[in-house]
Amino acid sequence: MTESRPALNDDDFMKALLNLVIPPSASGDLPGAGALGLEPAVAAGLQADPLLGPMVEAGAQAVREAALSQDPKGLPGMAPEDGMNVLEAQVSSNPFLIMGMLRYLYPAYYQHPRVLEGIGEAARPPFPGGFDVEPTDPELLDKLQARRKA
Repeated sequence: MTESRPALNDDDFMKALLNLVIPPSASGDLPGAGALGLEPAVAAGLQADPLLGPMVEAGAQAVREAALSQDPKGLPGMAPEDGMNVLEAQVSSNPFLIMGMLRYLYPAYYQHPRVLEGIGEAARPPFPGGFDVEPTDPELLDKLQARRKA
């Protein structure tokens, strides 16, 4: 069974795939990437990328078709171990699948409030609250300015 819509636009498939790429932590502190609603942002980034987008779409389509050949529900209906086996079987013929996906997945994942809390960071942007910055030594700046004048 071949799905007609692009694999990147298949939300259920993408949730399952993202959970394989970044699974939930064993402790439960960090959610899997598929549990955070990141699939539209990842898909949009990839579809706007003329280099990585087509390669990731081709790889995702291959994974989706392979999963559907093993389970009528496809990747979303498979146990994580079985899904990982399907994914790993496709990576050698689609080497940019994971790398290309991570280009858009990592920033979305590590900016999500639940992930920030899970890694012990405040669930807010770093600014305007900002981070504490050590005061600088004014003599270092004087040396730089002196070099500029020379």
